[in-house]
This record gives sequence, structure tokens and C-alpha cells, in this order.
Amino acid sequence: MRVEEWLGDLDHVLVAFDGPIAELPPALPSAEALRVMVAEGGLPPEVARTEDPFVVLDYAATIGPATERAVHDQLCRMEQGALLAARVTPGVGEAFDTLTAAAVKITVVGRFAVAAIRSFLVLHDLEQYVRYLAARSGPGDRALVPPAPDLITAAIRTSAIPADVSLFVGSRAADLAAARAAGVTAVSTVEQPGYWDALGELVPRSPLRPGRSSSARPEHTA
Repeated sequence: MRVEEWLGDLDHVLVAFDGPIAELPPALPSAEALRVMVAEGGLPPEVARTEDPFVVLDYAATIGPATERAVHDQLCRMEQGALLAARVTPGVGEAFDTLTAAAVKITVVGRFAVAAIRSFLVLHDLEQYVRYLAARSGPGDRALVPPAPDLITAAIRTSAIPADVSLFVGSRAADLAAARAAGVTAVSTVEQPGYWDALGELVPRSPLRPGRSSSARPEHTA
């Protein structure tokens, strides 16, 4: 799909945080750092072996709400630190500028905590372009981290923009499949690596330039 073919008919773009917006460092929050918080008295084999921090978070919930909250808070702190080391994907700022000039609303969809993603967007002067932020706000949201069609559906519902005039931009196969399952056309930046560059060069820039902030903060949708 060429950008010229859909931009004129597009009202909403949902963008996966991981890949299209941020190039993540190899050292992401690990399960081991959370496992020590719940290890007293032994662990079930699947929790003891997992590399997935959300498996540990699920187990923490079986201990009690206070433990669940403590583990989730620690996970959020780890995510904040990891995203400080992440690099912004080349071309995304220019692409967001183009979308804003075309009056297209932007939703960022991510598996990290809302605060961690928002901090990254602010740090790289991207928050000004983002209308909605669909991400994790608490331990109860762990079932809605990508890939999750329900997360994309919630973002569509919050934006009040139909799926048939929306587009999902992602890089992970599971996220792209989830978007399609939610009825949204999906584009892979892995299959089309020059997508942001082509979009950024397509139309004149919006009034929101890097370094200038709008008064609105992105709304949280999940």
C-alpha cells in the first residue's frame, strides 16, 4: 500500500510504540528482577522458569492485591529506565507532523506503562502529535497489552472514528494480526521500511514543530 493511496481517506492512525516509534534496547525489564519479590515459600515451575514479567505479575495477583501492586510498580520503574535508553525511530517525527497537517488523529498503542510511554514521547517532542494513548495504567490492564484486539477496539471506540477509516502501523506480526482481527487495515514497517520517510515527505508540515508543545495531553484509552 502506497501512502498516497490512503492518506486522503484516512482519519485515524494507530501506531505501535515498539518499532515504529521506539527502537528498544536489548535489555528490557526481566522476569528475574520481579521474581525475587514473590519467591518466598517457593514458586510454581512455570513462574520459576519464565522470562515473561507478566507471568510473574499474574502470579503476584494470586498472592494478594498489595503484592500485585508492588510488583506492577516495580515493573513500571524498570520500564521507565529501559525507555530512557531507547532511541526514537528515524522519520517518525516527520511522519507524525504530516499526519497532523492532514488532520489525522494519532493513537499510540503500547505494552508498557502509560507513564513510561508518555515520558518517552515528551522526551522526543512527540507527545504534541498524539491524541490518544492506549497502554497499561495498572496491573488490571495486563490482559490488554499488545497483541490484543480488544486494546485496538477500545482505542477505536474512544476515538469515535470508524475502523474503516483507520490504519494500524506496526512491526510485530502478532500486533499486525491483532489489528486485522479488530477490523483495522494494518501496515508493517518491517515489510515497508521506508514508510515513515515516504509519509514525512508527502505533504506540508503542521504548525506543531519539534520543540513546540500543544496544550493538550494524549487521552488514555485503556
